[in-house]
Amino acid sequence: MIFNLEFSGQDSFRLSTGETLFVVGANGTGKSSLLQRFAMQNRHNARRISASRQTWFQSSAIEFSPAQKVSYEQQARSWDTNVQARWMEQNPQLRSGLTLYDLIDAENVDARAIAKAMRAGLRDEAEALAKQVAPIAKINELLARSNLPIEISVQGGDRLVASKSGSPPYGAAELSDGERNALLIAADVLTAKPSTLLIIDEPERHLHRAIISPLLSHLFRLREDCGFIVATHDLMLSVDNPEARVL
Repeated sequence: MIFNLEFSGQDSFRLSTGETLFVVGANGTGKSSLLQRFAMQNRHNARRISASRQTWFQSSAIEFSPAQKVSYEQQARSWDTNVQARWMEQNPQLRSGLTLYDLIDAENVDARAIAKAMRAGLRDEAEALAKQVAPIAKINELLARSNLPIEISVQGGDRLVASKSGSPPYGAAELSDGERNALLIAADVLTAKPSTLLIIDEPERHLHRAIISPLLSHLFRLREDCGFIVATHDLMLSVDNPEARVL
C-alpha cells in the first residue's frame, strides 16, 4: 500500500506500508497541522492518535452496543476531517471507549473462532488458531518489553482488568496516566486494519522515554502491514529507529 502525502500543491512524497516517518520540530512549527493535513488526504484508511485526546476511561467495561459503536466510529472519522480536529477533540470520552471496545472485541473474536472450530470437530484448525498470539497476549508482551510490569486480561467477556506485579486484578480504568496512555497507543495500533496509515501525535506525553521508545519500536515491527507517521519532540525516538525517515 502506498500513501500519498502532499505538503503543498507542488511538494509531495510517498510512504509505503512497513515504513515510518518521524516529524520533529519545536513547538509552534506546524507538526500537528501537517499531521492533520496527511490524515485528511488519506481519510479512508488513516487512523489518527491525537496527543490531545482523553487518556482516561469512563469505565473498564464496554459501554455501548455494536450499533452504537458503528455510529460513534463514523462520528469520529467525520470529525477527523474537520480542521478543528488539529486542536480540539469532539466527544473525547468516545475515543477511549472505542479503543476499549476494539481490544475486548478482538480478544472475544479470537476465542470464538477457536471454540467454533472445536465444536465443528476441526481439532487441527482449532490448535492452529490457538497457537496464534491473541491480541491481549500481544499487548502484555509489549508492556513487558516496554518496562511496564502490568498484565491485561478480559473478565466476564466485556471488562478489561489489569494486574501489576502479580497483584489481584483491578479495572483498567484505575491504571496510571502513563500506563493507560501506553495501553491506548498499543491497542489503537494493534486493532487497526491492514494497510492503515497510523498517525501518532506526541506519543511521549505521560510516558518516560524508557517506555515509549521500546513500545513504538516493537509496534513498528508488529504492524509492518501499516504505515506510521509520528510527530514528536523527542529527537532520540528517530535515533532509536534508524531505518525510519525523518522530516
